[in-house]
Amino acid sequence: MNVETPFRGMNEARRLWQRLERDLGDELRTARILAGATQRQVGSAIGVSASEVSRRELGQAPRLTGERLSIHAAAVGLKLWVKLFPVGGGVRDEAQARYVARFVARVGRRWQVTLEAVMPIPGDLRAVDVLLESGAVRLAVEVITRVGDAQAQIRAAEAKARDIGATRLILVVADTHANSRGLRAVATTLVAAFDLDARRVLRELAACRDPGRDAVVLLRLRG
Repeated sequence: MNVETPFRGMNEARRLWQRLERDLGDELRTARILAGATQRQVGSAIGVSASEVSRRELGQAPRLTGERLSIHAAAVGLKLWVKLFPVGGGVRDEAQARYVARFVARVGRRWQVTLEAVMPIPGDLRAVDVLLESGAVRLAVEVITRVGDAQAQIRAAEAKARDIGATRLILVVADTHANSRGLRAVATTLVAAFDLDARRVLRELAACRDPGRDAVVLLRLRG
């Protein structure tokens, strides 16, 4: 069994930010030149030195906060817009880590197992909780400890399974009363799109076989 080190998405995030810093610096410099302003003039307008303006344009200003970047951008005729996207691969809470370990122990002995499998898309920091591989079969496994907006959680998991090139999506949901109520709210969607026979699916996975359909598995930590 090959289990890759978790949290490598954090290193990718650092590399992504370094690229973004350089790209943002290029945009600041280009906008300043088009505005016919010098680095000293821009610095005077926003209260920093010309050398600090230069560092920002080179993507080498480690103390540059979002607020300072927004002010700098406005000074050269730009508007900063930042949005965060859920990608998975964050620091797991203790409960999720236990469910991942429980699931892998139940089915992972004959599969090649990758934890926090990142997308093969440059700059895409999303990650699948567990990727099971055997031959041509690639199963994306997403672990949900708390069902919230079930429709949104399902859509996000389906998108990750698609983009990582998985042949199946397995949703592992903590078997709690609250989660069961949350899943009942989307019962029509689940019945149409997923195999809900957890025992059969787990049996197939334990035998290193493709379960034949996307599936939802309610999983208990014991039993």
